[in-house]
Amino acid sequence: MNLNRILAALLLVGALGLAPRPVPSGPPPIAIVINGVVLPLQPPPVVRRDLLYVPVRRTIEALGLAFERRGRLISTEVGAQTVSLTMGSRVAHVDGRPVLLDAAPFEIHDVLYAPLRFFTDVLGAQARFDRKTRTVTIVAQLVGRASSGIAQDGSGVERFGTVTAVDVDSDPPTLTLSVNASVRTISISRNALVEMHDVDANVTVPGELADIRPGDFARVFTSKAGHVTRVVDAFGSHNGAIAAVAGDRFVLADGHVIVPSRTTQISLNGVPAQIGDLQVGDRVTVRYNVETNEVRSILVSRSVAQASPSDGGPRIASVTLGADHPLRARDRVRVTLRGTPGGAATFDIGPYVRNIAMSGGADGVYAGSYTLPNGVNFTDVPIIGHLRVGAADAPDAQAPTMLSAASSPPGIADFAPSAGAVVNSDRPAIYATFVADAVPVNPSSIMLRVNGHDVTAECVRTASYIQYMPAHAYRNGPVKVVVRVADRAGNVTTRSWSFTIRTR
Repeated sequence: MNLNRILAALLLVGALGLAPRPVPSGPPPIAIVINGVVLPLQPPPVVRRDLLYVPVRRTIEALGLAFERRGRLISTEVGAQTVSLTMGSRVAHVDGRPVLLDAAPFEIHDVLYAPLRFFTDVLGAQARFDRKTRTVTIVAQLVGRASSGIAQDGSGVERFGTVTAVDVDSDPPTLTLSVNASVRTISISRNALVEMHDVDANVTVPGELADIRPGDFARVFTSKAGHVTRVVDAFGSHNGAIAAVAGDRFVLADGHVIVPSRTTQISLNGVPAQIGDLQVGDRVTVRYNVETNEVRSILVSRSVAQASPSDGGPRIASVTLGADHPLRARDRVRVTLRGTPGGAATFDIGPYVRNIAMSGGADGVYAGSYTLPNGVNFTDVPIIGHLRVGAADAPDAQAPTMLSAASSPPGIADFAPSAGAVVNSDRPAIYATFVADAVPVNPSSIMLRVNGHDVTAECVRTASYIQYMPAHAYRNGPVKVVVRVADRAGNVTTRSWSFTIRTR
């Protein structure tokens, strides 16, 4: 069973779950986010007979594809391929090749719906349904673009593909992309803007060329004069504890099934490992390519067993982490190690950074620090200390406090009333839902302003959503809403939008 099929199965199971219900009248409509853009809520996806169906025309056009219908036949062009779908038939066709869907498309009030799998297996998109936020996220970086990895518009040229190499030491630095066996190395201007797009949190933050990793999907924008003006690096990640390991795959506590490929790099506390080395309870960060769904790297953290030297050799009395809360990019990790004096000490940050040198030690106290770079994204990794005195090594020791860090702020997955909506209630329910990755949302950080007034004290706030049920009526006219949220590392997201009240 391939990863797309496993993902589709999880999506269908997830559709059966109960979402948070911030609005007492019932759960909000299921939202669609395509390549980071939230579509209008009407018409929303629907669940029928335990399957999730997505409106076809609105989704296809949002992906930048042409929609053509002749009677019961719907067709579109994806690169050089023709894709067709017939209402009432479970069989779609890609250049004449049949692809079996989970169910046949159908219509509701002249709106054609197809199973979510149509967009994953047939259109080559990545999709997931988050039952907590009731959001369908679809990412299709190559849809609507030429298969050569080059697209042109009025402002210049866009090159895109999977990153195979990043060279920040060359002059100028270079980025190498691969598309359909075609490899292209691009010189990157020193002043080019670099953006990191975390697909799972649905947020984009500034970055540096060194933050881009092989296996990510990148888009490079070049001006008419041939200068690179912007690089957008898109990646997906999953963080959590392993709940089960079986054969060639493992399952995270949140239900994600992870299937490594032959090229997936796995490391356990910084040492190369195999999937058979993993155990239930290990903490992992999985990074995958958002265009192919291929799992590129799995970083595994495991607590080290504490041991005491039996021969009177060097020993580590303690390792202390100088932070009691999650950190973010550019924060410093400070570590103190106490042990046998006169040695050389280092520490590891789980599998991410190894052998960070520590100073001091004449009195048995060693100190070291490390500045977290952009792109850090991990949960509960151990800080492991090492000590060598002469030719003897002390048994490794671990700090009692684990470390979490995140570069990306929480995403605002859904909100209502939607931007530009017209509502006929003078006391409309207002809410927003959140999604965080490695570091959870801090509920006390959430703030809601309506028409310039802070109404946070009247809201219900959780790590998943904020809900406001007005106690007084608002006048007819525009209503402006501002939501601010931060994770426990201090990364902040703010979003504002407006809707209109019209009761007569």
